[in-house]
Amino acid sequence: MASDSELARVKRLNVVGMVGSIDNDFCGTDMTIGTDSALHRFLKRLIASQARHQGRTTRISLCEFSGENGTASHQRSFILEVMGRHCGYLALMSALACLADWVFVPEDPPGEGWETKMCEELRKGRDAGRRYSIIIIAEGAVDQQGKPIKATDIKEVLVNCLHHDTRITSLGHVQRGGTPSAYDRILGCRWGAAAVLALLDATPETEPCVVTMQGNRIKRLSLMECVRKTKEIGSLMSKKEFSQCIELRGRCGAELVW
Repeated sequence: MASDSELARVKRLNVVGMVGSIDNDFCGTDMTIGTDSALHRFLKRLIASQARHQGRTTRISLCEFSGENGTASHQRSFILEVMGRHCGYLALMSALACLADWVFVPEDPPGEGWETKMCEELRKGRDAGRRYSIIIIAEGAVDQQGKPIKATDIKEVLVNCLHHDTRITSLGHVQRGGTPSAYDRILGCRWGAAAVLALLDATPETEPCVVTMQGNRIKRLSLMECVRKTKEIGSLMSKKEFSQCIELRGRCGAELVW
């Protein structure tokens, strides 16, 4: 407990927040600290997993994996599960980075008959000469009825309908550790400086704020309002109001992603 003399010297407490989350699931910011590093770890594990399944000891580059080598040479299909219980940012960006054929995200669940549609698209790719398939799924993926979609469900569809040799890789909490990327280091530095400036500008009446990134520009937003919107997404998803979830995601939702 602080003494009376200590309390007399500190008459107010100003709060400035910075968000660290690999899921990039905080409303009000385009990016959170840790997301870019998690994407780097995902790609690294993806390439290592592919090399292991091939039985190769040589290193392969991302270009090789996305091109005509790697999975292509063995005609295999891979299902990769990434983190993201209520936010599909990691899954979607991972899918773009590795040229995946299909992606499942919580905010944009597939409708009835998604199994048939997915198989048709994968079959078109094979008919066009592509000998491999990559599917990314977020851990919180569901269909429009709210039923969870698991990696094992997708594998069953691929095996039964397309007779694919299918492998599942679940990265889980592996994405949380490791060395931060250059982007995350710079973002943390910029946000840290902005947070200090916000504290210096604060008055006794200043409400708690959070430092965010919008359009590569640093913004100060109401901390409690951003927290309220972030919590609201979970409630909206339980009510199956997915379009509103996308709107609350902001630039990374309605404009950038979907």
